[in-house]
Amino acid sequence: MADTDIETLIGDYIAAWSEPDPAARRRLLESAWDDEGTYTDPVSHAANRAGLDAIIEQFHADNPGARFARKDKLDTHHGHIRFYWVLTFANGINMTGMDYGEISPRGKLVKIVGFF
Repeated sequence: MADTDIETLIGDYIAAWSEPDPAARRRLLESAWDDEGTYTDPVSHAANRAGLDAIIEQFHADNPGARFARKDKLDTHHGHIRFYWVLTFANGINMTGMDYGEISPRGKLVKIVGFF
């Protein structure tokens, strides 16, 4: 997978986390996320794309106006990826974190493990 494709993949994934509109978010997730991909962080787990969409939907219900942005460069090799991000809440408070993931041979995310 070319570096520009990985940039787009992670860009769409992060944009999905920042997208409050369900239809727009689902389009972003369809672009970036394998239907059976798994997502895990310290407070949630999803076994597929629909489950991840539900987690993001609840995130927006609990944190209206929150936005994610990638921080620093991507690290990638052999279908593995690591990237850092910053979450800015509507009140201006920031939280940082790191995600590790795996990319399928088809070029979609099949696993993300988030740390924050």
